[in-house]
Amino acid sequence: MRVGLLHPQEDLDLSRPLPFAWEEVEHDLGLGAVLEAMAEGDSFLEEVARKVLAQGLALDPAAILYRQGSVKEALAQPELVENLYRLAHKTLEAKRRESWGLFRRDRPDLYGGIKAMEALLRGLKELLGLLHASPGDGRFFSPGFSELSARLAQHLTPRFFQEAEAHLQALRFPRGVWMAARLGPEGRGQDYVLLNPSPPRRRWPLGRGPKAFTLTLHPRDESGARILGEIREHGVYAAAWALAAAVEEVTRFFEALRAEVGFLLGAVHLFRRLQSLGLPLAFPFPSRGTRLAFRNLYDVGLALRQGHAVGNDLEAHGRNPILITGANRGGKTTFLRSLGLAQLMMQAGLFVGGEAFESGVVDGLFTHFKREEDPALEAGKLEEELKRLSRLVDRLTPAPLFLFNESFAATNEPEGSELGVGVIRALVERGVRVVFVTHFYTLAAAFMGDPKAFFLRAERLPDGRRTYRLQPAPPEPTAYGQDLLRQIFGHGT
Repeated sequence: MRVGLLHPQEDLDLSRPLPFAWEEVEHDLGLGAVLEAMAEGDSFLEEVARKVLAQGLALDPAAILYRQGSVKEALAQPELVENLYRLAHKTLEAKRRESWGLFRRDRPDLYGGIKAMEALLRGLKELLGLLHASPGDGRFFSPGFSELSARLAQHLTPRFFQEAEAHLQALRFPRGVWMAARLGPEGRGQDYVLLNPSPPRRRWPLGRGPKAFTLTLHPRDESGARILGEIREHGVYAAAWALAAAVEEVTRFFEALRAEVGFLLGAVHLFRRLQSLGLPLAFPFPSRGTRLAFRNLYDVGLALRQGHAVGNDLEAHGRNPILITGANRGGKTTFLRSLGLAQLMMQAGLFVGGEAFESGVVDGLFTHFKREEDPALEAGKLEEELKRLSRLVDRLTPAPLFLFNESFAATNEPEGSELGVGVIRALVERGVRVVFVTHFYTLAAAFMGDPKAFFLRAERLPDGRRTYRLQPAPPEPTAYGQDLLRQIFGHGT
């Protein structure tokens, strides 16, 4: 049985590894603040959110829109999502307690399987009750919740529960264990078959049935008791395995349910936090190709940390690369983070921080941000940058988004610009979408004749103040470092 709240064809798989260099993406984009807001102290929710955001890079636009439906349903019914998450957690804990010794040595424990399945059946009954008690009497507007509710209603009928409970009761063998076997080599029993202890009465044609023999053990016959116990184990072996397999199947369903509604609960947490700040939120439109446009897009991580953030507008459909220049401390890095976070959140099916966002879906997100000098580094800073870039390029996916932030700044402008221009052109020719922040005028100016290139510049007012907004504008030969000098050392400098 499938949950299917986050994807139309498959359940969330938490065992999938994170993409290459995902730790760098998290660090560079400031994703930690988003994960903390989604988790609200629940380590499982944080891990689920991390995995879903990472796996979103494998989704196509249709799957993203499907997941958006579930997120919208969760925002409309937050109590239902929270109750579903608690139910899944409670059921798995009950199953874990009851199934102690379910698998021991080379065979499952029948009694542990019975107790575990009883706990799971109670969970399934409560799950049906929660869905039916929701506003709309179990009817939902999103495909994910609608199909889950329909699947459960189809399979988990009153008759299903009656039969399941009757089977569990029969496996307790209230009339003893009835089985058939035949004699094998050396008179040993083999081909054990568990029998119904209440078979229909049969009339034998000759008037008398087969002979029945009764074996009674002496209370002190420990060897005989052990042998009979082994025979009993042979008889119930197949039933115990079948029950254990059923327990694992239902357990997987609840594990997937806990993970998927956990992500939706994290979305509810994040939405509430951002909404409390009075900042705009919008569901993005995932498209294909190099489409990119947004309105009032802000850095969600910065907003969560500081309580406010400045938004930016952009329309750059079909433009690649995008080069960002301008005044120091003018908001270039924040803009880059807002773009990377919005791309990740969109592909995970979440809302974004802004009034509107449209972008082509990518299959990988790579970041190459400058690093602070590490005294433990064996190589120089530029060498470290180049090695890190080489590792990323070796793992490029077919159509990724690559975000650069002041790369190659460890060397002088002529050398850094030459390196940067070569890297950008090679990546763009390969089909990689590139957004590059740099204060090297020579690097950015090298693309001024390229009709596909798009230029943004951090806005600086005539008096030197920064607005932290970026405007479409060609690069300038200066980064206005004198402004910072005056700010730090005084107006007379």
